[in-house]
Amino acid sequence: MTPDFSPLISALEDAPLLQNELCRVFHGRGHSVASLSHINLDFYPPSLFLISYDEIDDATLNTLTNTLWTWAQQHHPELITGLVYQQRAGVQSNNRLVHGNLPSPHVVKENGISFLVDLTSRQNTGIFPDMRSGREFVSANSKHAKVLNLFSYTCGFSLAAMQGGADHVMNMDMSKGVLKVGKQNHQLNGFERGVSFLPHDILKSFGKLKKAAPFDLIIVDPPSFQKGSFILTKDYQKVLRRLPELLCETTQLLLCANSPELSEDAFKALINEHTQGAIEFVERLAPTARFVEVDSNKSLKALVYKTAHTLT
Repeated sequence: MTPDFSPLISALEDAPLLQNELCRVFHGRGHSVASLSHINLDFYPPSLFLISYDEIDDATLNTLTNTLWTWAQQHHPELITGLVYQQRAGVQSNNRLVHGNLPSPHVVKENGISFLVDLTSRQNTGIFPDMRSGREFVSANSKHAKVLNLFSYTCGFSLAAMQGGADHVMNMDMSKGVLKVGKQNHQLNGFERGVSFLPHDILKSFGKLKKAAPFDLIIVDPPSFQKGSFILTKDYQKVLRRLPELLCETTQLLLCANSPELSEDAFKALINEHTQGAIEFVERLAPTARFVEVDSNKSLKALVYKTAHTLT
């Protein structure tokens, strides 16, 4: 029996496609529609990006992709010129262009910032749509700031910080490949001064960070699992233990975790235990628009902290 795909069409009708910016269209992984909890749909202008976390048989997949493409061509043929499908079940992801074509290079915008993306070559596209609210927080809190961006990936937070008027951003990630894309992103936006890129293993590089400290804003957004380099449940505490060495009296921190297995309370407990009272909780950022979650404990957790000031 073919699933009912009408919630996807309803989501397309409701999505802010005319803004022509990166956005989530349908967040099935939030479990608001049980039969489609394996499906996400994003808009990477000018392409729809369909992701399934379960295997879909060919007949069902054809029905789904043809339904989406027919709607797109009927309603926004000038806006949506491609449809990419990513099969995310199992260890290896598989991406393919199902309909239309893609621009090369493929550049999308978010709040006026340009990002290079790649929808066909790898599992991650070059930007995480669910972290938009985090990037907005960074942009709003970076004026004249010295910013440290750990696990920087393609440097989305750095771009937001530069847009917000940061004096300097230090990006650190052990992958030279993603930092190269990060540099290209900065060039694309004209943010070439006051930015540094360090291709180092963060867990082995706190000496360099301590010499550069203190920082006004620190962002920690590690992968949940990266074979051979970082496992969130085992390695996050190693980072947390060293953060107190990098603070000034007014440091703000954005500490992130995107593991469904780690609840908000458990994440806060981990932070409190390993920073030994040096920082205090301020707020959890609201989810990015259209990331509806039935259980907030399973969703992205982006927690704001600040240097603790104990009463005397």
